[in-house]
Amino acid sequence: MLQVICGFVVGLLLAGLGFGLVGGGVPGLIVAVVLAALGYIAASTLTEPERRIGKMLVSALPNGQKTADTIDAANARLNSIAMLTKQVRDPAVKAEANDFIAATKDLVQYVTRDTSAYPTLRHYITVYGEQTEKLLRSYVDVESSGARDQIATARIETIEALQVLEQTAAGELSRAVSAKTLGITADSDAIQRLARMDGYDDVAPSPVPSSAADEGRHAPSQTPSGGPAHQSDQKTDAQ
Repeated sequence: MLQVICGFVVGLLLAGLGFGLVGGGVPGLIVAVVLAALGYIAASTLTEPERRIGKMLVSALPNGQKTADTIDAANARLNSIAMLTKQVRDPAVKAEANDFIAATKDLVQYVTRDTSAYPTLRHYITVYGEQTEKLLRSYVDVESSGARDQIATARIETIEALQVLEQTAAGELSRAVSAKTLGITADSDAIQRLARMDGYDDVAPSPVPSSAADEGRHAPSQTPSGGPAHQSDQKTDAQ
């Protein structure tokens, strides 16, 4: 809205200025129209808010514009696939298509947080996105044809393909995140090496539980004070 208002204001000011400088008449009107259009375009462009990826400005990110273009292409492809998915009648095919969309959205969401992973998303959308859209469009055509024998075959093939695509999306996400994991490993090794160089040779890291659930599983069990073991001790003391 701010862009439109600023564009109109600047355009009108330039139009009035041009009309007055030329001296009115038909030439003045022509100049006024041209200046109004140029002023509107210029003001709209200058007041356009800069694109953000996550909380960062695109211009402040390495390869920010390439990342933004890749995300836009991925979202456009996903929208097309989602529209085709709505036309699918078979619930199993529709469920697999929705799983593929969800897995791809996870990859897109990760790229918004780690823009260095945009080549992975671009590769995935370029290689698999178009094929997925083509697959679903063909299935919708077969499903709407009414040829039951062909629908059954198309259903099986489409489900198998969508399952592979979902696994591929998860694999691409894992590949994108692996760079961060390798970086964490390198940082950890560097920290431990620096500590040893400073004379902290005897500092050994404590065992790290794999998860909070593992901690709960391996925690020593405690017998309640009112349990059988406690009651047995009380009987022994009484004797």
